[in-house]
Amino acid sequence: MGVTAGATRRGVLASSLALSAAAAPGAGQAASTAPADLHWLGDAPLAVAAGAVWGAPWPRGTLAKTAPLRAVAEDGATVPLQTWPLAYWPDGSVKWTGHAIAGPGPAGPFRIERGKPAAPARPVTVRETPDLVEITAGDLVCRLPRSGRSLIAQVLVKGRETLRDGRLVCLSRDTPPGEAGTVTTETFDSVVEAVTVEQRGPVRAVVRLDGRHRSAAGRAWLPFTVRVAVDAAGGLKLTHSFVFDGDAAHDFIAGLGLRFAAPLTDELHNRHVRFAGQDGGIWGEAVRNLPGWQPAKFALASRFADQLEGRAVPALSEMDAKTRDQLLTVPAWDGFRLFQGDCDAFTIDKRTGADSAWLRADQGGRAAGLGYVGGVSGGVAFGLRHFWQRHPTGLEITGATGDAAAVTLWLWSPQAQPMDLRHYSDKAHGLEIQYEDVEPGHSTPLGIARTNEIFLWPLAATPSRAALAALAGHVVAPPLPVCAPARYQACGVFGAWSPVDRSTPVKARLQDELDRLAGFYLREVEQRRWYGFWDHGDVMHTYDQDRHAWRYDVGGYAWANSELVPDLWFWTAWLRSGRADLFRHAEAMTRHTGEVDVYHLGPFRGLGSRHNVSHWGDGAKEVRISQALLRRHYYYLTADERTGDLMAAEVDADHALAAVDPVRKRLEKSAWPTHARTGPDWFAVASNWLVAWERTGDRRWRDRIVKGLDAIAASPLGMFSGPGFGYDPATATLADIGGALATSYHLVTIMGGAELVFELDGLIDDPAWSRTWTRFCAYYNAPQAERQAALGPKATDRLFGYPVWHARLTAWAARQLNDPALARRAWDEFLTDRDGQPSRPPPITRVSGPAVLDPVDEIANVSTNQSSQWSLNLIELLALVGDAVPERLPEGW
Repeated sequence: MGVTAGATRRGVLASSLALSAAAAPGAGQAASTAPADLHWLGDAPLAVAAGAVWGAPWPRGTLAKTAPLRAVAEDGATVPLQTWPLAYWPDGSVKWTGHAIAGPGPAGPFRIERGKPAAPARPVTVRETPDLVEITAGDLVCRLPRSGRSLIAQVLVKGRETLRDGRLVCLSRDTPPGEAGTVTTETFDSVVEAVTVEQRGPVRAVVRLDGRHRSAAGRAWLPFTVRVAVDAAGGLKLTHSFVFDGDAAHDFIAGLGLRFAAPLTDELHNRHVRFAGQDGGIWGEAVRNLPGWQPAKFALASRFADQLEGRAVPALSEMDAKTRDQLLTVPAWDGFRLFQGDCDAFTIDKRTGADSAWLRADQGGRAAGLGYVGGVSGGVAFGLRHFWQRHPTGLEITGATGDAAAVTLWLWSPQAQPMDLRHYSDKAHGLEIQYEDVEPGHSTPLGIARTNEIFLWPLAATPSRAALAALAGHVVAPPLPVCAPARYQACGVFGAWSPVDRSTPVKARLQDELDRLAGFYLREVEQRRWYGFWDHGDVMHTYDQDRHAWRYDVGGYAWANSELVPDLWFWTAWLRSGRADLFRHAEAMTRHTGEVDVYHLGPFRGLGSRHNVSHWGDGAKEVRISQALLRRHYYYLTADERTGDLMAAEVDADHALAAVDPVRKRLEKSAWPTHARTGPDWFAVASNWLVAWERTGDRRWRDRIVKGLDAIAASPLGMFSGPGFGYDPATATLADIGGALATSYHLVTIMGGAELVFELDGLIDDPAWSRTWTRFCAYYNAPQAERQAALGPKATDRLFGYPVWHARLTAWAARQLNDPALARRAWDEFLTDRDGQPSRPPPITRVSGPAVLDPVDEIANVSTNQSSQWSLNLIELLALVGDAVPERLPEGW
């Protein structure tokens, strides 16, 4: 099927048609004063003293910067609310707001509307002195020093010191795991170098602490950023980020964590230790157990059940001499630890002292990551999110028989082998067979990062087991208010998508296929155990049908590292459906790809690593992996400050192109400092500027985007120029250097370029660019003869590969030009490839027996590239030309 008659199409595209911003999906919506209706992601949270933080969208032109907002529950009660802006529309109105409420929040749905916000009965306050920052939240006082090793100097509850000397700890070895010989282990503590108050209440205070880990010998490394957030209910959340700046050949992290002291004043039999296991289970004992197993001999044996529940039992002074003497013969346990060595097994050990052996107390599968130490007079519950998913982790308590227990939340437990960040091979394996881009000095972890979430609850007494199970649920899945898909669409955010639509049999079938493919990947994470400290959140690139396994050991076919933007696939799938499992998967992927796959310092700062066996191993370092476009969903939906840092750091990532030219192996050096392809390079850079413009309202970032768009539009063949352009980062200048129609254009839009431009169309009114883009969209997948008639004989199909992945371009042109023939062509291109084969993903099959180690479900020759682009194209076709969906699907579907 052709575009239309060739001359007619060329005439339309050559016209001076100006495309209005209203043509963008979701844009041009009637101004609305409707409140933002919210519900809880997944199940409603239990009544936990912990707050929630999230982001909410607003239609363009409806919310002024100074407009007050309030939260109202279903029953009409106002909920104390704190609000701040996250992003702005081009007209200066607010696009996204960040919000915080203190726990326990509303049990059901609630809404954000215009009006004076309610304040907490006891608002959070911040007091600053030259030496510290003091946060007060009800009965809780938290003191954060401005320097020294402690992040948290002291936490008091009703005047009682509940926690002190909270600091970071690191153990580093100088030899690889398992290597014989002398091993030197060095200990490091945090050193705070900068403290910044970011929020001051009334619901939530946030303080950012920056520093490094320092040894007694004076070595400082592993820069960190820790945000301490305190809400009005008295809960603390620490967002812990660190960057690896060591030598992978000589620095092997053997332990990394947060340690604090928990003062203990109760007698040993009124002190309690708890660990959360799986599915709400709690392991709990006293530091000294009452001998409930001797009811005939021990007078207080019947109180053992009370002790196990954490309730007070008689003090030694209240016992008779015989009972007291009997109790003192029972061992007192000084140390307790839970170790999650892999994703499927944890152990709990305890011991009487440092000179005694550890005793196995229990074991289980997947621990929730919550612990508690304290007594009837108070204690601390502590939790580490993604505990089993990011093994090897641990919770350790020592000194439980003394005046203060030392609690360590191990992000990397010393019970495991040390961390080994060396590349998987010391030889180059090449592109032809291994699909691996290799370059000396590029397979380095120098500059990669990881972020973890830690929760602390200073408590006035030992909680019940049910209460601890509720806290564990909060650690596993922190409560998050979200809107319905229709709200996000009505606000015109995140480009071309639409809510799930099953209104016709064909649309229902297409949605079934989307669900089947997304569900397969969610199950693959579990089936293939894609877990671990550095791996959690990523997925593999390509399947090995012969081995019935993913190509985990084959160069560029291993970890996906955001290649062809699976991040955007899962975020858009969540936007359409509101499914909690899709959100949590996309969240984990964003946490991984924005930290582990990107360089945050060093020679590649601002760039990311192409797909590889090691997340940081490939020689191609490019901005397409680090681009802010892949983080903004998570930031705007959760108001996560760390993600905001990552996006802000990318605003000058284009300068890294001068040091690492993305096409240095294909193009000769030119008069320009470096090169940038329209996509994926320049579009990725433009996404960084888009986010900076949204977040600040500063038009200089918008002007840089327009400058680049206009340069492309002014080049001889527009988007068919290049795709390599000369580029000067100092002036943000793109320049045509010839070479049009000499190499493939298939990478231009499949790394987020299409999604970026679809969204820009609703934000920037630039008719020349709009004509240029629409022309590219109409002709990319056009029949070869028609494309050649417009562009010349060089415009062969060979340069315009993967038509299924580019059907959305045809759909965009159809939408912009109101062309039913183009809309039908878009569906033809998507549903059947150029060889006439249906594009539907193959079925899921079961493989068992001696061909595999364990039975597996698989999709033959599945590729994450294909899965991501197939899904995104279908989602975008449904949004752009959903009315043109055929009445029946082709043979083979």
